[in-house]
Amino acid sequence: MLYLDPTDIVSQSFHHTEVPQPEWETDIPHWRSYVQHFFAANGEPLSQENEQVNTWITSNERAAFSDMVATLLPHLAPVVQPQRVKTVLMAHWTPDLHMGSSVVNLAIHQLGLTDCLALAISDRGPDAALFALDGLSDCLQGKAEDGLLLIAEQKSLMYFSPLMARLQPENNACLCLVNTQQRGLRYLGYQRLKTSADFSEAILQSVEHFGFTRERLTLIGPQNCLASLPEGFTSLAVNPRLLCAAPFVTLGQNWQPGRDYLLMSEHNGRISLCGLAAAENLR
Repeated sequence: MLYLDPTDIVSQSFHHTEVPQPEWETDIPHWRSYVQHFFAANGEPLSQENEQVNTWITSNERAAFSDMVATLLPHLAPVVQPQRVKTVLMAHWTPDLHMGSSVVNLAIHQLGLTDCLALAISDRGPDAALFALDGLSDCLQGKAEDGLLLIAEQKSLMYFSPLMARLQPENNACLCLVNTQQRGLRYLGYQRLKTSADFSEAILQSVEHFGFTRERLTLIGPQNCLASLPEGFTSLAVNPRLLCAAPFVTLGQNWQPGRDYLLMSEHNGRISLCGLAAAENLR
């Protein structure tokens, strides 16, 4: 069984992790060609007004996934037993500032891990981290091992994205150590449900699926999902600008002993949910 101790969650938002250098401007033609070919390969022309490589190069808010994760790893390291961690999963929605960097390899080397399975889950939407948590449950099933979940998002893009302009992501990272040592909240599973305009039906279905009771349950998710809940539920709205990391950051900052938790995200009419039960509430 997989467990997540909320005290094993570390997170931070960043204004920037690097300062643009004047010599980087000589690379603008290279990156402009790159992003134009990237769009062409996907069958979409990139208009001149939507290309923003110059802004991307010179932004004072540049934050790379590897830099943010490297900053947080020392805060998680005291609870990591390197010999037990054999699976490292990375989750993100936005592209990394430093494309091609292997953030999972950075974590493996900085923590001194060996013989690890390491994967990244991207381009999935805001539930990438919830999906990755379920992947860790699968990978660690029946094993006396722990796992590491890395989550990062950043705001600087080489092109205009209407979606990201609406979401206004923060530069942020969140790290979670999961364990099979019965420490913390027990992971109950993952659900992905279609919804109507009223999210309450899907949420109530998930509450019943996981066997939660209202008295002991705290729901963590986007405000638009929580607004239609019936009376009697305890809920915490996430900071939507944290994207994939949002439910985990809220859990880590607000966890209370003896409470069960339902983490959720929503995108394009689908709601994703993960159940976590306090050990003393397991039946």
